[in-house]
Amino acid sequence: MPDVPAWEKALKLLALRSRTAQELDRALARSGYGAPERASAVARARELGYINDGETARFRARTRVGQGDAPRLAAKKLVAQGVEEGEARAAATEAAEGASAVELASRALQRRLKGRAPIGERERQKLLRALIAKGHSPSAAAKVLGIDWEGTDDVEDW
Repeated sequence: MPDVPAWEKALKLLALRSRTAQELDRALARSGYGAPERASAVARARELGYINDGETARFRARTRVGQGDAPRLAAKKLVAQGVEEGEARAAATEAAEGASAVELASRALQRRLKGRAPIGERERQKLLRALIAKGHSPSAAAKVLGIDWEGTDDVEDW
């Protein structure tokens, strides 16, 4: 049994970084607090405005998309962090600021290349795989790399 009340531990955790309600609950569970104490601490933090899953989702989505993730991947990561799926999608869509899939893939590519052009076909293929891993559709990634794409975009849509 922890020697510090759950509420105090919750405050210390929230002082380190913003967390979703689910993340706070998990962190308190890892620290050894029981379900009633965790629920009380999370409810109090929410009541006082220390936890706001929507605001946390918007901030994290902007960060992820700014780092080159496609909105689809950013939303998936948010859901894994405890954000409700609809809220995660809305935050990721907002973070894209109306940019098309090709524009977002182009931004991710430029961020990765830091202004230089890809060197050779081998690097283009490597970059194609990297963009797809970041959640960009294969066709958008191929287009920004100048690669002919004849396949389908067999990537699940949100």
